[in-house]
Amino acid sequence: MNILTFRPVFALLFVATLLFSCKPGIPKDIIQPDKMEKILYDIHVVDGYATTLANQDSAKKVSAPLYKGIYKKYAVDSALYNKSLSYYYKNPDLFNKMYERITETLKKEREKESERAAKKLTLKPVE
Repeated sequence: MNILTFRPVFALLFVATLLFSCKPGIPKDIIQPDKMEKILYDIHVVDGYATTLANQDSAKKVSAPLYKGIYKKYAVDSALYNKSLSYYYKNPDLFNKMYERITETLKKEREKESERAAKKLTLKPVE
């Protein structure tokens, strides 16, 4: 057998190796999805709380330090958060998967809170 007969096979293997070894990933200068998901969850909790405040100025004053606390908790700043958010906006499949998990977590927390509230409202018999 001549080595030239294997040339197309080697070329195909080489191309396949390149395609499978170079998987596109999240750039290192972007908050990774698991961490971003937690940040978004916390931000939505703060947003939910801020909407309960009657005065918009009060809501802004209250929420600003809470956002800073979230950034500190996850060791990010607002610039990195906004850059990452922009990246995820441009990758809607990835963003939608994150929001499916965030939505599920929020639903579970709401159910837990409803159960706690129901327990507090349960009347105890008077002895």
